[in-house]
Amino acid sequence: MRMGHRFTAAAAALVLATAPAGAALACDKGHETGSKTEDTAETKPAKKPGMKPGAKPGKRTERKAETDSTFLKAAHQAGLAEIAMSKDAAKNAVMPCVKKTADLLVKDHTRMDKELRELARRLKVTLPRETSEQRKSLRDMRRKAHQREYDTLWLKAAEAGHVQALELLDAEISGGKNPEVREAARMARPIVAAHLTKVQVCRKER
Repeated sequence: MRMGHRFTAAAAALVLATAPAGAALACDKGHETGSKTEDTAETKPAKKPGMKPGAKPGKRTERKAETDSTFLKAAHQAGLAEIAMSKDAAKNAVMPCVKKTADLLVKDHTRMDKELRELARRLKVTLPRETSEQRKSLRDMRRKAHQREYDTLWLKAAEAGHVQALELLDAEISGGKNPEVREAARMARPIVAAHLTKVQVCRKER
């Protein structure tokens, strides 16, 4: 999937983690208004009306940045889940349609997650690793390996994950504050939607 800075938000196959943001996006600050802040030793910023004593300016900007940071973290974990589940299906699925779709998703999301990590690194966002929930879900699914039921479980999880991923993307597109992250989500959406369509076609072949 190609987008602005070659980034993607991968579809969450098993889980969408929304860990609290650990770092604000530096490029978010002051971007919405395009204004420059002059803060010298001689000049202090004027106190904003309604600001409580002792309150520090910039909190709203930090919250905006945190929203974009949380999106990147959730998208990254979604990608890890999709890659892990698709690799598993390539080995354990029965239906040719599932195997073919899984192979495509592994290639797409491996490339896309690499691009996501590059974007996150540029914006100084620390990304999480896979969760225990992801590993547990795979273990449960593997109990049905090489059986038709495995394919049924895989398709159900993949469909639900892609639907959740589209919701994640839509939320960032409509509410994200960092233009770089928002554009990445906008470019990612049609690819994720195409993946969902492929999964749904496989479900009809059961």
